[in-house]
Amino acid sequence: MKRLSCLILLAALAVSCGPSRHTIHVEMRHPSKSGIEFTGKNVAVVHLENDNPYSNGLTEGMADGLAYSLEQEYGTGEGSVGIYRMRVIPGGVYSSRDTLVNLLIDTGSDVVFVVDTLATGAITMGGATSVASATVRDSSFISTGNLPFTMKLYCFDAMNKDEKVYSFSGSSVAVPFAYSDGAQSAAVIRERAIASLPELGFEAGVTLSSSFKAQWKHEQYSVVYFETPQWLRALDYAEMYEWKMAMDIWLQLLDTNDMLKRSCAAYNLAVATYMLGDYDLASEWLDRSDADNELPLSDALRKRINARK
Repeated sequence: MKRLSCLILLAALAVSCGPSRHTIHVEMRHPSKSGIEFTGKNVAVVHLENDNPYSNGLTEGMADGLAYSLEQEYGTGEGSVGIYRMRVIPGGVYSSRDTLVNLLIDTGSDVVFVVDTLATGAITMGGATSVASATVRDSSFISTGNLPFTMKLYCFDAMNKDEKVYSFSGSSVAVPFAYSDGAQSAAVIRERAIASLPELGFEAGVTLSSSFKAQWKHEQYSVVYFETPQWLRALDYAEMYEWKMAMDIWLQLLDTNDMLKRSCAAYNLAVATYMLGDYDLASEWLDRSDADNELPLSDALRKRINARK
């Protein structure tokens, strides 16, 4: 009985001397729904114009709204996304790679969007209705209408290895509006409604940008540690997302002949460099960890690293 108790105690001590696992919860940034990554790239938006005032008003607004939303999303500052207007050339193919490469050169960008001219229906305006809160006589009535349209958007990323032209299309109905005093002619109402199209296009461009905004997902990652002051201090830094501070300690902990501890330190360094966005270095650290002692957590982390490359 005494011998059995001793064996149990020795087993418990052996377990306690091994590494422990700690789960860290993070919100991880992922590429947009489109699959295009915009971080660190110069972006330009080109909108095409022709003789259709409906198309021109909407595409101008779409380009402005798309550029504005991308600037807000990626924190690049107002005006950092260039906006260019270009007259359509008869027979031009603006969805072709060669055309888009030329636009990249002309705009000095890494990524270029082209808002193509729209296929539009006829604009129809309803009757004027009074505005209860109008402050000036010329805005005491409002007329709204319908304008069906079909749009096409092309995007080319020169830094993407597959050199793919991304194409997006869709149909919707714009609701142009015109304020008046209730006595203006149908022609005047129509011109004022056309003048509202850039504003409506802007809203459409902001909506369109949702396909190009980064996605955030809640994920869990594990780091390993031992019950010693250095390991626990590094764990505290990791818990606070102070990855560089944690790395400084894990680098020191590599200086050991204990292959398990060396493997754990290298594994944690792989996690840290992954969190910092250096996926190639994360792979190298994970290789070093596996060379000493492949941890059960290694395979899952490697799959995440490879998915980011």
